[in-house]
Amino acid sequence: MSLFPETPVEPASVWQPSSAKKTFFKRFSHFVMFFFCTIGVLFSFVLTLKICSQIRRNTPVVFEEGTILRLNIDRELYEARPNDLVGSLTFGDMPTVADVVMGLHRAADDPNISTLIVYMTRTGLPLTQVQEIRSAVHALRKAGKKTIFYAPTFGELGSGMALYYLAAAFEEIYLQPSGELGLSGIAIETPYFKKALLKLGIKPSFEARYEYKSGADSINAEEMSAPERENLTQILESFLDVISADIGADRNIAPEKMKEILKNGPYFADQALKLKLVDKIEYADFLENELKKQSGNKGKMVDFFDYAAETEPVIKEKSPIIAYIPAVGIIQFGESVFGGDAYRSILGASSFSSMLREAADDKNVKAIVIRLDSPGGGYTSSDAIRREIEYIKSTSGKPIVCSMGATAASGGYFVSLGCDKVLADPATLTGSIGVFGGKLVFKELLDKLDITVSSIKMGKNAGIFSMTQDFTAEQSSFFNAALDRVYQDFTAQVAARRGFSDKKINAVARGRVFTGAQAKADGLIDKIGGLSDSFQVAAELAQLPLPLNIVEFPIRPTRFEMLIGLLNSDMAVYLKKSILSRGFLPSMKAWLTRLNEGDFRLFYNGFASF
Repeated sequence: MSLFPETPVEPASVWQPSSAKKTFFKRFSHFVMFFFCTIGVLFSFVLTLKICSQIRRNTPVVFEEGTILRLNIDRELYEARPNDLVGSLTFGDMPTVADVVMGLHRAADDPNISTLIVYMTRTGLPLTQVQEIRSAVHALRKAGKKTIFYAPTFGELGSGMALYYLAAAFEEIYLQPSGELGLSGIAIETPYFKKALLKLGIKPSFEARYEYKSGADSINAEEMSAPERENLTQILESFLDVISADIGADRNIAPEKMKEILKNGPYFADQALKLKLVDKIEYADFLENELKKQSGNKGKMVDFFDYAAETEPVIKEKSPIIAYIPAVGIIQFGESVFGGDAYRSILGASSFSSMLREAADDKNVKAIVIRLDSPGGGYTSSDAIRREIEYIKSTSGKPIVCSMGATAASGGYFVSLGCDKVLADPATLTGSIGVFGGKLVFKELLDKLDITVSSIKMGKNAGIFSMTQDFTAEQSSFFNAALDRVYQDFTAQVAARRGFSDKKINAVARGRVFTGAQAKADGLIDKIGGLSDSFQVAAELAQLPLPLNIVEFPIRPTRFEMLIGLLNSDMAVYLKKSILSRGFLPSMKAWLTRLNEGDFRLFYNGFASF
């Protein structure tokens, strides 16, 4: 008798392949259905969000009447933004100087915005960006908006010049009672490493065209040369003249008196108030209460960056637009790499050409504004970009305007020659029409360390840039001839574009650096102005009606598109080819073996290129 009669006992059976297959396929079909249903639900959810977002995006955002904008720009503002996955994850979704400037101009035109209040404790903004924001703040004041700047302190024992220069554009300036106004003039310090390098057995071997081209002097000279001192002194004087004139106009103080004030600080809070450099000495809570009283507790305070994002204009499908192309970094061939500012980023000729042609091919684009922020780079790559601008300009018939950022010098200035009009902020550093080059020679250091280097050379100038030996007399002659050739072509291009005589080009070249204000006086640029001025000039050239529609190129990709771009990058393609040809495990084994042997070229073997 069965102990559990309610449970039927099945006879022992042998496993049958057919029934197992049926069970497997049944389970597999259920899994497939579940998988695709889940994907479908997720896709529908994402699509719904996208549609809702687009509907919301196409609906103008209206802020309450009397809205107060609160702006804090203690962070760095970049001229461009990363368009690759690594850069996006590294730097985040940070605003650019264009975002701030254009957002402030929208606020100036918005009748519901009553006040802009800025709270800052420090600034790392270059003078050009300060001037860009100052111009936008003046537009707000002209539109009848109240502007207030609050700072606990403007630098401690100095270093407050840039922050106060920005604050001076505002209608009211508040300073904390315990704070200071750190105005103590302007200074430059440059270290020179030649003696230290020689002690180590490293010999700098550089040449320049000509005396003002001081790019390599910090390692090629023992101290500041007389021409470099002259050039830098003129630059600082130009900065001080512009800043004192601007602040003097803002605070109703004569420029010469203002210049003396800027040079003879720093000042304590009570001294700053007595000199009429600030309006009130109070703590932040006092200002908060004042704003509440003035608005009757009705004015809603909104973060400026939220406002700028919500009010970004929606452009209709066939509206005429101005393409805005940031061009930031050291100029080289190949792809651009975002690294932050102009000295950490790479402006790749290939990437720039793609952006320029994309804008030129767009039927809605009627004009192009290039925001150039570059200290220079390779001569041939700079010339290639200059020529590309001229080519696109002639084939598309669209005007191209250059807006110079903090730096547009040497190769950066060379690039600007291709544009129809060139504008710069007063504090832009530009010019530097010249060339330098050379190498560091490690021969003595290697001898000290008893390191020998063997080489095989086929050709009298093979290894001309080898760091184990200095230039021979013949190599030096060839190298100097190459520098002369570059200099002659550079100056000839500038003279032809700007209409300079031989005497004039000799006076403005030789590697001399100019501020934007000096460059305008010497005819190196067309006009003093910032981003908004450049858009106006481009609109005039293209005969575009107001309001202007500005679109940044390239159109910013999504994170998914960035991922696809990363997978199609040069490095990914190399890895894919390596794995496909040898297999994943053999490739991994080869990389680990090379790493164990001290060979760190895991992903690229340079000899494979030859």
